Amino acid sequence: MNQMEIQKKKTEIISAVNRLKKDLITLSHNIHKNPELGFNEFKASKWLTDFLKKNGFDVKAGVGSLKTAFVAQFPKGLKKRPSIALVAEYDALPDIGHGCGHNIIGAASCGAAAALAKVLKNKSGKVLVVGTPAEEGGGGKLPLIKSGIFDGVDAAMMIHPDIKTKVRANFLANVQVRFKFYGKTAHAAASPFLGKNALDAVILTFNNINALRQQLPSDVRIHGIIPDGGKRPNIIPDFASCWFYVRTKDKDYLPALLKKVKKCAQAGATATGCRIEIEGGDNVYYPMKHNNALEDIFRSNLKFLNIEESLAEERGTGSSDIGNLSQVIPTIHPNIKICNSHPPTHSKEFAQVAISPLADKGLISGAKALALTGLDLFLDPKKLKNVEKEFLERK
Repeated sequence: MNQMEIQKKKTEIISAVNRLKKDLITLSHNIHKNPELGFNEFKASKWLTDFLKKNGFDVKAGVGSLKTAFVAQFPKGLKKRPSIALVAEYDALPDIGHGCGHNIIGAASCGAAAALAKVLKNKSGKVLVVGTPAEEGGGGKLPLIKSGIFDGVDAAMMIHPDIKTKVRANFLANVQVRFKFYGKTAHAAASPFLGKNALDAVILTFNNINALRQQLPSDVRIHGIIPDGGKRPNIIPDFASCWFYVRTKDKDYLPALLKKVKKCAQAGATATGCRIEIEGGDNVYYPMKHNNALEDIFRSNLKFLNIEESLAEERGTGSSDIGNLSQVIPTIHPNIKICNSHPPTHSKEFAQVAISPLADKGLISGAKALALTGLDLFLDPKKLKNVEKEFLERK
């Protein structure tokens, strides 16, 4: 197919997304109004799959033994290559709701896929939408990868709402760990010497980790909370717990870093005479394996849409299980601007802007950019070959 024909198809993609605009915004707003935590996104999953069925996709729900995961495919029964996956996320945050804008992600990926399906029609290959629950700490993509949902997929992509548009996403490797301390109750004033203070073990764990920080690389991030800290001030707590995220750029350094953090907790237990139980440490989020070729295709489509990419220095200290997928197949996770202000993600302020007019505009722009990028991979075998070649060559 020559460039003139490809440009014609791109115009058709834009028109297809525009026709879906009302449905996509409604979808995003409905998910936003009904925030659901990871692995419990039953309403969001149903709304997304209903939209895909309406647009001609064959849907399988509950894949990978996850009730709210799904795979939607178009068309059914035709040649399997190329195979392009649009990744949908739709879980919310506790108390905050959609403070990370996942209502936009799910709608944008489904809209992009539906537009591709309408334009490609009987073109060889397949368009997939993979619904991935519980990105916010649950690691829903990990069992989907393990169960083979992404086997045979040539490339995967999604967009994420942000305060600016940026093609390259940087993530830290991340692992969660929980420490549970078991002590002995006693009256905190009359006989504290007869107790073993589990809360003190937690506090010592935090202090030990804070002391550890000066010996750690500058990219390391360790942050925690205390879910359980006792019942009353006059009772020595016989149980307390703390929960940490441990992050670093280097996934190969993560096991050694986690070992240091565990020693901090074990020292707290030893000092207070408490028993310790350690949970977690095995559900690891990996950093992104970047693919310049795929990023450049997406970037060219931003230019085609007259969307300006931010030139701000690359940053990124969050983590996502999309990083794990990028280690398996070529993957991109660009950010799309949805506001002119600068509210932090994972905040109530960001949740408020996630259904603003600018957020709706970002949703539609993101769907168009994703669909156009998918179209390039379908219609230009050389571009797809370059993406695959770089993936195989990059460590």
